[in-house]
Amino acid sequence: MFKTTALLLSMACAVTLYAGNCAECVEVAKGGIPAKYLSSTTKTLPSGIAIYDVPEAMANLENPSILWIDTRPTSFYKVGTLKNSIHLVYDQNEKAVAAGDASVALTEISLMTAIRKVNPDISKVKVAFFCQGPECHRSYNAALRAISEYGLSTKNVIWFRAGYPDLLSHYQNDPKLKRKIPLVFKGDITKAQ
Repeated sequence: MFKTTALLLSMACAVTLYAGNCAECVEVAKGGIPAKYLSSTTKTLPSGIAIYDVPEAMANLENPSILWIDTRPTSFYKVGTLKNSIHLVYDQNEKAVAAGDASVALTEISLMTAIRKVNPDISKVKVAFFCQGPECHRSYNAALRAISEYGLSTKNVIWFRAGYPDLLSHYQNDPKLKRKIPLVFKGDITKAQ
């Protein structure tokens, strides 16, 4: 009994200590991402989560050890997304995802299942969460939840701050990249939201 109690107390202290070291691991509402994390000069969150913008994303789109996760609602995902991404809708704690998104909700089980499809050794997979762009709370919160609740290492989590619309716009506005759109994106990108 004493060993069990000591172990539980030790685990509780570790969780408390970790949460204390991750002050930004608090969920934010839409439009609530702290301005200091929106600056393009910030490339890492204090917890150690890497931040990608368009150049970093483009350099890693075909990296087989990165799992790209679109956290946007199904209506956005159906219009267009990254070709190699999977769809796991994020919504805030205490709030159920919309009925149409329930089968693709981001949960610990859905995330770990997706990661293990890339590699059974989850430590060898990086997860890049994205949504509508720099001020969209979904991917930001999903990245924080992945480390604070689901136990992923900060070394394996990426917040793609720029998001889907910025990346698509970059491809659409560059004549050399425009022809590569069908290789990178899927959906009706002419209606991109």
